[in-house]
Amino acid sequence: MSTYQNVARLPLPAPAHAGLPVGSVDVLPRLAARAWPNRTALHSAAGPVSFAELDRRISRLASGIRDLLGGDGSVVAVSAVLGADFPVAYYAVLRSGNVVAPVNPRLGAEVLERLLESVHARAAVLNRTTCERVRPVLTRLEHVLLLDEPGTAGTPSCADLAGRGDLLVEPRDRDENELGAIMFGGGPTGHTGLTHHRVKVDAATIGAAHGLTENAVAVNGLPSYHPAHLNAAVWAGAAQVFCASQDPVVLAREVERHAASHCYAPGAQFPPELPRRAVAS
Repeated sequence: MSTYQNVARLPLPAPAHAGLPVGSVDVLPRLAARAWPNRTALHSAAGPVSFAELDRRISRLASGIRDLLGGDGSVVAVSAVLGADFPVAYYAVLRSGNVVAPVNPRLGAEVLERLLESVHARAAVLNRTTCERVRPVLTRLEHVLLLDEPGTAGTPSCADLAGRGDLLVEPRDRDENELGAIMFGGGPTGHTGLTHHRVKVDAATIGAAHGLTENAVAVNGLPSYHPAHLNAAVWAGAAQVFCASQDPVVLAREVERHAASHCYAPGAQFPPELPRRAVAS
């Protein structure tokens, strides 16, 4: 049972998608690793990451988070930065038995402080730039981790925690009706709690609506990494490419370089010459 209670729970949609796996949200990368172990899941600046490697990284970090926080549903905020670090941390928090609360890495210190307090977060996993900018408001948290290595004195990195072995759990054994994620910006309290089942249903719904398949390649050029795009792509077995630049020319170049079938970008920056199959967000 989650330690976080003050949350608006959305009703479960019906009917559920055929073939939706049971268990916690991190069942998605686990099943993708079994179905497409050697296929590229993430194209990052450091190189491609296969679905099998993604799942291994999730289990390793989940083990460190479990050692640090336990697995009783503590809320952990995670910076939603584009790149391979966010997917690993997002799913690792869930696999460790805790609740993930993605936060926009561009939030100011005062706004972030209010959000963390409103959901009673125990820990935060932040990219280095965000951590340095908002450090004065992090003092109430029990733990702060850096998404990117190396860690510093008193602020270990995810890589530091991930060196302690794998967390050997089966996501399908988890109760999918427990709280899994908290999304900011909705509900009467400014945040909405989603069960594991609801997150998986949303992933399947968005994946189908966007036409994502195991042969799809999606370029993401949004300012922050929305979990809906992550989960939908992993559910479908689609490859994801990250483009940190907001320049439409650079974005178009990445789409062409990877022969992308989909593109997520702010409407104002969405290149008009991209193929019609691309999706503006």
